[in-house]
Amino acid sequence: MTASTAALLEDALRQIAGPGAAAASLIVDYGPAEALAAQDCGVKAWVERATRSLVFAQAEARSADGALVAAASAVFRKVSVP
Repeated sequence: MTASTAALLEDALRQIAGPGAAAASLIVDYGPAEALAAQDCGVKAWVERATRSLVFAQAEARSADGALVAAASAVFRKVSVP
């Protein structure tokens, strides 16, 4: 169950970082509602900061009642796309 929540968060972070971004770091912290099934979660991702070569992004998975299931932060390197 936690693996699928982590996968949802990672997918959201990769999408928000944009095409050609390679993960350099990904940290997932699980909240008290972690035992909930991933399909019951709403995921929100956003970019905290971006430089010419790095993207710093955050994501949260929350249950239908708003309880925190998991939160993630990631750093992506921008790489050129041919």
